[in-house]
Amino acid sequence: MAVSAFTFTDPGYLATRKGTIDLENDAIRAVLVDNAHTPSVVNDDIYSDISANECADGDYSSQLITGLTWSEVSSRNFKLDHALINFGDAVTISARYCYFVRDADSNGTLVAGDLIVGYYDLNDGGSANVSSTSSDFDVDANASGCFTETLTP
Repeated sequence: MAVSAFTFTDPGYLATRKGTIDLENDAIRAVLVDNAHTPSVVNDDIYSDISANECADGDYSSQLITGLTWSEVSSRNFKLDHALINFGDAVTISARYCYFVRDADSNGTLVAGDLIVGYYDLNDGGSANVSSTSSDFDVDANASGCFTETLTP
């Protein structure tokens, strides 16, 4: 699928900068959301902002994101990356967005106030859900990572 670059929400980016969300050490879950939801980088702040449109397919469950790490790729250039997010190998799932949500209790169950970090658009350039039918449903960052940042003086 033509996955977009990762988009931080404004509250999610600020929370990572203030240390409220620690991307490398907190439990961050991948949550699939359908195309009935319209992302807002300003207003998508907490899980309850997206939960009404979370994927309801029988094969779906949110996934813990592993390997979420920052690295320095060159002087003043940094990237955030993660391991492949596998929602299943023989699943039937339909979704449009993959949100990253901090699981504050680290128990695998998200609650209304859990903080949103940001999201991928799984159908970058399209408006429909993407689907799998008894096949793999995976989300992966591109080769340069899911997010890059360059510091300037």
